[in-house]
Amino acid sequence: MNPTVPNKIRRLCWVVRVVAMLLLGSVIVLYLGSWLFPDWGIWDQHWARRASIGGLPPKALATSDGIDRFLIGAASVPYLVCLSWAFYHLHRMLHQFEAGEFFERATVRHLRTFSGLLLLAKVLSLVAMHLRVFMYLPLAPAGTRWAFNVTGDDLAVLMLCALIFLIAHLMEEGGRLAEENRGFV
Repeated sequence: MNPTVPNKIRRLCWVVRVVAMLLLGSVIVLYLGSWLFPDWGIWDQHWARRASIGGLPPKALATSDGIDRFLIGAASVPYLVCLSWAFYHLHRMLHQFEAGEFFERATVRHLRTFSGLLLLAKVLSLVAMHLRVFMYLPLAPAGTRWAFNVTGDDLAVLMLCALIFLIAHLMEEGGRLAEENRGFV
């Protein structure tokens, strides 16, 4: 670790890392729990009865057989892998910050990769949600309907991720141009 990096930045990196791990862990546990253990007693709690995980109630797959449960649950795997990979790059970026490498090429690359993967993960989650519901419809009780559901929050997150990706790309391009200019002098 770089001793010149203020403790405030190190603490902030630690807090962001812990919160990110808790968020990622909870998303994975909720998805895998509703996929692999849809008849868990935890899904009978008030909060779970009103919840929707990937477009379906947590107990939706409790009555389906193994192959249907596998296929519907597997629709979310690309999203979960992409999200996990994004958080790996967040971890690497925070490590660079703790080393005092705030605007180095590797740090900016991790920021760009994190924001790009986060953007892709959000798109994949929306696609997976609609795919899971579409696959569940033949198994659903009579009268269940399918609706296209994209909220303003979803669109705002997509725009924010795209903006961070653009800023990181501009930072990377600025660094490249600065190096190129130093070569001329």
